[in-house]
Amino acid sequence: MNMTKIPQGDEVLTVELTVKELIALTGVRFNDNNSLKVSAHKKLNSALEQTMNKDSSHERAYYL
Repeated sequence: MNMTKIPQGDEVLTVELTVKELIALTGVRFNDNNSLKVSAHKKLNSALEQTMNKDSSHERAYYL
């Protein structure tokens, strides 16, 4: 039984990442340069934030 309730949880989201950013998200390190991973996470967080704020009238209930 799935108890998770996330508004717009099945909506498809498109985020533009560079290949290097995508590889960095998998855990590969580029000469101990953390900025690629940080950049990718910022893009993902921004896209998620925009999606969640798009319709703020939804009840915000997160049950994990």
